[in-house]
Amino acid sequence: ASYNPILGTDGRPVKVIKLAVDITREEQDNNRREAARVEAEKAQTTLVEALASSLSRLSDGDLTTQVEGEMQGAHQRICQDYNTAVGSLRSALTQVMEAVSGLRGGSDEISTASDDLSRRTEQQAASLEETAAALDEITATVRRSAEGARQASTAAAGARSEAERSGEVVRNAITAMDEIQKSSVQIGEIIGVIDEIAFQTNLLALNAGVEAARAGESGRGFAVVASEVRSLAQRSAEAAKEIKTLISTSTRQVAAGVKLVDEAGSALSAIGVRVAEMDALVSEISASAQEQATGLQQVNTAVNQMDQVTQQNAAMVEETTAAAANLKTEAAQLAALVDRFETGAQSSRPPVVHTLKPRAGAPAPLMRDRAKIVAFAGGGSVGGTQREDGWEEF
Repeated sequence: ASYNPILGTDGRPVKVIKLAVDITREEQDNNRREAARVEAEKAQTTLVEALASSLSRLSDGDLTTQVEGEMQGAHQRICQDYNTAVGSLRSALTQVMEAVSGLRGGSDEISTASDDLSRRTEQQAASLEETAAALDEITATVRRSAEGARQASTAAAGARSEAERSGEVVRNAITAMDEIQKSSVQIGEIIGVIDEIAFQTNLLALNAGVEAARAGESGRGFAVVASEVRSLAQRSAEAAKEIKTLISTSTRQVAAGVKLVDEAGSALSAIGVRVAEMDALVSEISASAQEQATGLQQVNTAVNQMDQVTQQNAAMVEETTAAAANLKTEAAQLAALVDRFETGAQSSRPPVVHTLKPRAGAPAPLMRDRAKIVAFAGGGSVGGTQREDGWEEF
């Protein structure tokens, strides 16, 4: 109100006029606006504190936290959007946990199978290596046997040739013995003739001696000659007798020699047949041994290739085992990372609910927080906006 004096002619106030304006409605409007402002600040402060508490629990890994309460307008929308975002994150992380659990189980199975496969591959590689070494020795032995069989075949062929030549020599010896036997018979006949001549000469010498005795003195010289001829005839007869005895003995010995040589020829013929049979058998053995050596060489080559492939497989299995171990370790680390989050799936405790309860005398929120809330309520970007304190806007 204001007071204005009314002055008289003398300049002195004669009365006072009071001017007043009725501001009751305006005052009421101001009071209502102030009350609304205070209420909005309280609600905003409560919302910010509830969000801060929920975000704090969220930063600790508790995804069961929610913000509930009776709000109006943008505040209610903020609560709903926040709860929806946390629920989506909780659902996604629950699926991640299930996937991590399956990954850990799978990595454990892969690691176990890889270890088992590695041990079996190492055992197989060792067995193949021993088999390859044994096959090398067997191949070398069979190769030596084949070489020995070949040499035996050559020796048997040489023995067969020698036996054939020996048989020919024996046959020649038999022929020579037959000729000697024939010659002995002829010599015996000649000795018989000589013996007959000696006998006749002896008779002639005897007759000549008789005639010389009849002649007397004139036949004395002739008697001496006859005596000498008789003596020569007797010696010839004795020599012929001895030669005949020797020829008879020689003939018997030649006959025995012919028989022995004939038997030796038969034995050599049998030996030649046996040597020929042995040569054929040794040749077959040599060919079979050569085929076995060739087959074993091929088997040895195949086993060596299998050994190399198995060694390569063993190296690959070792790499796979190492990769499986790394996968198992990384899966465990990932599980440790996601296990710090509480999604409600691991425990039966109910989700933590932050109810909006206005506090009396709550301080007015800072303009920075208010600006962020207003910006969020006014349709600001929901995802990807980095806050100054390190949190992302949902």
